[in-house]
Amino acid sequence: MCDYTQREYSCGHFRWIASKWCRDYTITHKRCQPNVTHFEYRQEELCGECKPKTFPPWESMIKRSTKQQTYL
Repeated sequence: MCDYTQREYSCGHFRWIASKWCRDYTITHKRCQPNVTHFEYRQEELCGECKPKTFPPWESMIKRSTKQQTYL
């Protein structure tokens, strides 16, 4: 079994981060039953889905097409 760290964020979402891959996974790349070895609670942090989107200062300088491009 692969070892995972379970991380809980202040928004209530969970993530499982692999800390060590088992031998079977390194050979086959097929996921096996996870083995949670550590637990983290990020009280001051939101997960990636809940964080507000931030754009770099130069975002307004990029000219983007308003039409959706279709490729044949």
